Amino acid sequence: MKKGKAEEEWEKLSEEVIAGTSAWREKHPKATMREIEEEIDKRLSVMRARMIADTAMKSGSAEWEAGEKEAVCPECGGELLKKGKKKRKLETREGQEIELEREYGICLRCGHGIFPPR
Repeated sequence: MKKGKAEEEWEKLSEEVIAGTSAWREKHPKATMREIEEEIDKRLSVMRARMIADTAMKSGSAEWEAGEKEAVCPECGGELLKKGKKKRKLETREGQEIELEREYGICLRCGHGIFPPR
């Protein structure tokens, strides 16, 4: 099975996490268990955020297909008006910022904004 671009980047990131952790450990041979855990968590959170963003962008709801008839407001069931792509910044549980670019829609009935439209 051929790897996609995202998977190749994840593999590269994982190699960087391992190499960076090993280099850090050599510089901190007396690190406590807590320090080791914090360092590894910090490094893994970067990779985790990238994987979350990439996976979210692969979602079927990441794009609002042209002519899609099922684009309705989850609040009132009204028709959504496509407003173009917008960027949105989110924060993971570990505090890493990710940015997603998706279609944005506004409900013509209630004015509710949907990102991405469902």
